[in-house]
Amino acid sequence: MSVGHASRVIEEAGIPTVCAYIRAFRHQAQRIKPARTLITKHMLGRTIGAPGDVARQTSVVKAALDMLETATEVGTIREFPETYPALVQFSMCR
Repeated sequence: MSVGHASRVIEEAGIPTVCAYIRAFRHQAQRIKPARTLITKHMLGRTIGAPGDVARQTSVVKAALDMLETATEVGTIREFPETYPALVQFSMCR
C-alpha cells in the first residue's frame, strides 16, 4: 500500500509515476487510486519478474514507461498481457 501513497505525493510534486502491483493486490490499487498502475500476473516478490529474467523485467518496465505517455486518466489500471511462466516443480529433500 505504501507505494501507492508515496506515488501520490510524488505526483503532487509534478513528477509522473507508475506503480506496479501483482494481481493479488489489484484491489489495493483500486482503493488507493495511484495515477497509473500496471498489474502483473506474477508471484509475490517478483512484481517485474524473476531474478535474472532480464527479458521479462525489461518488458514490464517498458510497459510501465509506456503508461507515462498513454495513460491520461487518473487511476488508470492496466494489466501486463503476459502470464508468469509455469513454476518449476521441486521435490522436497528427505
